[in-house]
Amino acid sequence: MSMTNYINERYDDTYMSVYASLLEMARMEPDKAERHIRQTLKYLYVRQGNDWTGRGAIGNAGLDASVAAHEAVLAELSASELHRKEYES
Repeated sequence: MSMTNYINERYDDTYMSVYASLLEMARMEPDKAERHIRQTLKYLYVRQGNDWTGRGAIGNAGLDASVAAHEAVLAELSASELHRKEYES
């Protein structure tokens, strides 16, 4: 397996794992999940900018995948909230 394939696999595995976990949380407790995701994203954004220790391509792939999964679930929560408000109107 090439390094590029390994990094892509790492990204995909991390994304799917984090996404599934957050999606389940969002289904159970949407308000709590939204707060948790927003707080975690703040932390993850800071970590993305703080690479002075040299995290490397594999570490970056996992971090980037985690950020992407958090952003995706947050977008879904926002869309469902907008849809819910339109429906209630």
